[in-house]
Amino acid sequence: MSITTDDSLIIRTWYEIATYALDARASDIHIEAGAQSTLIRIRVDGLLQIQSHYPIEFHDRLITRIKVLARLDIAEKRLPQDGRLGIGHNFSKPNIDCRVSILPTLHGEKAVVRILPSCIEELDLQDIGLLSEQLEIFHQALAQSNGLILVTGPTGSGKTRTLYSCLRELNQNHRNLCSIEDPIEIRLAGVNQVAYHPRAGLDFPTIIRALLRQDPDVIMIGEIRDAATAQLAIQAAQTGHLVLSTLHTRNACGAVPRLGHLGVDQQSLESCLLSVSSQRLVRKTCAQCLGFKIKNNVPCSFCKGSGYLGRIGVHEVLSKTHLFNSSTSYLSMRDAGLIHMQSGLINQAVLDAEVGTWH
Repeated sequence: MSITTDDSLIIRTWYEIATYALDARASDIHIEAGAQSTLIRIRVDGLLQIQSHYPIEFHDRLITRIKVLARLDIAEKRLPQDGRLGIGHNFSKPNIDCRVSILPTLHGEKAVVRILPSCIEELDLQDIGLLSEQLEIFHQALAQSNGLILVTGPTGSGKTRTLYSCLRELNQNHRNLCSIEDPIEIRLAGVNQVAYHPRAGLDFPTIIRALLRQDPDVIMIGEIRDAATAQLAIQAAQTGHLVLSTLHTRNACGAVPRLGHLGVDQQSLESCLLSVSSQRLVRKTCAQCLGFKIKNNVPCSFCKGSGYLGRIGVHEVLSKTHLFNSSTSYLSMRDAGLIHMQSGLINQAVLDAEVGTWH
């Protein structure tokens, strides 16, 4: 099948969009159909910004190109679709994995391409913003052969990266590591990753029961969403397995009452809960311009004049002692953020915006 001039143009357009996003350190590419044009936006350091506009006549062909790369049904335009594709600066050898979501909207299908970390070496507990005493709590919990480690926070706060960093630290030949994920974001060598697929009968409880028959040492559960998953996670943690998971709570202290609402009794929690952390991702002050984003009327070439470059996690990490002994003091998320602020990594405005002024 020959490639027409129009086909070549669309292929080149997608390549330019993708490489621009990579150069900008984007985490997501949004391709949106409007009434008159196609809008391309990218998310950098948590904020969406406009990359470009294209004629609306390009839209369907651009979406089709993405569907082809992601091995999706190009004829299906009424239903959402999910897939994966690769991008890279080398046109013929894309080496960066991406997750693709297609959604029908008023003026046409919208595509969101999530750019995943390019290598497992980027996943290290030392590099996610933990302070030394918080890192020590993590290390002590991960050194146990059984128990439950929880990471809490809102969507987009970096919980999955923290869990992956824990798995990387635990990933040794003498351990059988398994994970249940929705979806699998990064392929981890040495970890038996299972995708959540309820239409095929693979929900969290079903997969956990199956994994418990697979002689696991470590089980990562993407999220504890319901009572059945909570009970099985506790059961696994009490029967010789190290279990890692996430929970949606405002802060680390909220994990215990949240699990109580899901039917887990206090005695069980006290017997197996090793640590709970909560986190937010906060934009870092650009180290090159130190927030003075325009000098001599020229924007900083590193942060493009935004004043920020990258993000860092601000954490609240509680050990079992902190969780069940109310007289024990701990470093709150706000306190941790203030320490980062004193180090010049972040400023007051972003700390207040992401963490708030409570605590």
